[in-house]
Amino acid sequence: MILLTLLGEQPIPNLLPLWQYREFSGVQFVVTPRTRPLAESLAAFIRQDRTLQHLQVHEPLDVEAYDLSQTRLRLIQALMSHIRAHTPVTLNLTGGTQLMSLAAMQAAYGLAVPLLYVSSETGEMILYTSDGIEQKREPIHVSITADQYLQAHGIETSPYQNFAENEKYAPIRSTKEGDWLEEAVYQAAMQSGMFDDVRKNLYIRRRGRNDAVINELDVVVTRNGLLGVCSCKAGKKLDKDDLYELEALSSREKFGIYCGKVFACATDEIPEGIKERASADKIRLAFGKDVAQKAVQQLLESLKRF
Repeated sequence: MILLTLLGEQPIPNLLPLWQYREFSGVQFVVTPRTRPLAESLAAFIRQDRTLQHLQVHEPLDVEAYDLSQTRLRLIQALMSHIRAHTPVTLNLTGGTQLMSLAAMQAAYGLAVPLLYVSSETGEMILYTSDGIEQKREPIHVSITADQYLQAHGIETSPYQNFAENEKYAPIRSTKEGDWLEEAVYQAAMQSGMFDDVRKNLYIRRRGRNDAVINELDVVVTRNGLLGVCSCKAGKKLDKDDLYELEALSSREKFGIYCGKVFACATDEIPEGIKERASADKIRLAFGKDVAQKAVQQLLESLKRF
């Protein structure tokens, strides 16, 4: 079975069905000039990902983001090609522009092609008939690592700041004031049993960039195909720059990751200016008594609604 999937700027809705439904044998991305580079990056990721490398990655289908009739025609041609090859095909409507989604629904209507929508907000895969009648909803049930999530976004990961291949060539990590809090949040997340993967002190950089900025993520978790990051600050003196690491994650120019973000601080109170900035950047706060447990709870809450 082929997944024909409209590609937007976020890769995960295109990968979740491939991780969840093992009956897919191939994937074809529907791209615009803006998203073609992402399709190429995802193709490279799929070929090396241990859970997806069995898939055949077909040549991307080029369409115009805001040309309804052209996109509909191109999709009909692609669907007919798969049908003539006697290959079942499902159309993923989740990504792309609204006009692309409309064109996809129109293209599928006369061909009886099933439709799929990934709802990250409700944690469901929603399946429709080609005429828009809902068939069923299934919970998203995907277990991936933090490395898989980040690498799908074109981001390299390493436990070592110099991205050495093994510990022999890695520099000795200097201790930080917040190390004890990072360890406490890490242990609390591990002991909760609520996450598919929990990592500590993970270094990331944009793949293929000679001038790539290296960021260190204090605690990283995954749950059901989503990512959460917790930045830890043990010192009492706080300023808005302490939120920079988390802000950078959602910056398109740096990483552009769509994830849950939590700032944990070992202090009884947080200044109003930091609270306001955190709210504006959709960063959840954990502080006060039992801060590590609060951080884990905030990570869980952050992954419930994107």
